[in-house]
Amino acid sequence: MKIKLTLAIFVLASTVATSFAQAGEFVPAAGFGSQYGDLGGKFMYREDNMAVYVGAGVGGAAIGFHVAPSARSQHVFGAQYASASDVFDGDGLILATYDYHFSGFSGRGWTLGGGLGTADYDGGRRDGESKTVAVFNAGYKF
Repeated sequence: MKIKLTLAIFVLASTVATSFAQAGEFVPAAGFGSQYGDLGGKFMYREDNMAVYVGAGVGGAAIGFHVAPSARSQHVFGAQYASASDVFDGDGLILATYDYHFSGFSGRGWTLGGGLGTADYDGGRRDGESKTVAVFNAGYKF
């Protein structure tokens, strides 16, 4: 079931990302955190001060977007849905995110960030219960 959901999210996100006009650029990234499927990669389509992305890794998959005040800004805000997270112990994370891009949003290089939101929790509770989670992300844009 997890694999089917992850695959469906990846296909949907890829379709959304490629439906934009070809004025932007595609940016690969690798890292740790829910944006990267716990430990894996992220593929973004970035245009001006906005980006949509899909991420997949050893623990899950994610889809989300980033918005920066300007293309040169180091401060980036966004939202994300992650299908699963072994590290953060939840299924179906929905997060508001903040990332700090050391080389600016339009540059290549290191990013650090986090997110705050809710996750369905299956660790000893009844199905359907959720908990508040905070996540950490660290990655490198190529």
